[in-house]
Amino acid sequence: MQPFYLSFSIPELRPELSHSKGLAFLGSCFSDEIAAKAIYAGFHAVSNPVGTVFHPLALARFLSNCLMEKPMERLDSIDDRFISWDASSKFCIGSRWELLTKLTETRKAFKEALSSSSHLFITFGTAWGYALNEDGIIVSNCHKAPAQCFTKSLTVSGEIVRVWLPLIDELKCLFPELKLVFTLSPVRHIRDGMVQNNQSKAVLLDAIRQICEQTESVYFPSYEIVIDELRDYRFFKQDRIHPSEEAIEYVWSRLVESACAHDTYALIEEIVRYRKLKSHIPMGDDHSKHELKLGEKLAAIHVKFPSFAQ
Repeated sequence: MQPFYLSFSIPELRPELSHSKGLAFLGSCFSDEIAAKAIYAGFHAVSNPVGTVFHPLALARFLSNCLMEKPMERLDSIDDRFISWDASSKFCIGSRWELLTKLTETRKAFKEALSSSSHLFITFGTAWGYALNEDGIIVSNCHKAPAQCFTKSLTVSGEIVRVWLPLIDELKCLFPELKLVFTLSPVRHIRDGMVQNNQSKAVLLDAIRQICEQTESVYFPSYEIVIDELRDYRFFKQDRIHPSEEAIEYVWSRLVESACAHDTYALIEEIVRYRKLKSHIPMGDDHSKHELKLGEKLAAIHVKFPSFAQ
């Protein structure tokens, strides 16, 4: 019987993922979901240190600020709290100096993380951007400011490519071993409208194509796996917008298949079994046996991966 889905092959990702190197994730909330899977599988990973960023130009601005010694800050005050137009609401602080300090430390830490990472996964979410009328620059977060403070527009693929190409050159100059992997979020931005969401995704796909053709970056088809291979609303949460846990797990499994050697794949399975066992709460006399079994599995993992953190 023919399977009731359309499967497709994914090129092998090189260099391979390894527990000896870190991973970095930036972009939409889908990026956070995959990063969480990587951490659960034992990888050292960092994700969206200033919060989720959906627009590629805002994302490029964050990366550029990380690389600069003295980034241009875009700070404002809303309801007696200081915010950054280049960070999420978790950077809403009562003191301007505290906000600057936190932003500086966060960017410095992420730049250091890139120096020890083998891959940077960049997930574009939408091409619809909100430019602050004051300076005409697209914000990472609107912070619930009045709509009249912004101008909404669809960024064209050529503008995205123009901004990202020199940024990638700078990244490769600083971190020559870092592999850039672009993905497109399968999350639907239906507040823009269904047609407008598809227009946005088309712009982003074309921009990623051009970027990958002109650099050594590669594309991992998260979007196509969810929208074309799974292709069923049962793989979405109740809002029919965000992929379900099952869909996220499937995308992660496809990434592991394409990017991990046999030894790494085996270690992932071993770590996942350990974490599942650890989350189990034994009853009565089984507690001591449970702890003994946990210790044995942890010792076996440490033989292969000494720096594994529980």
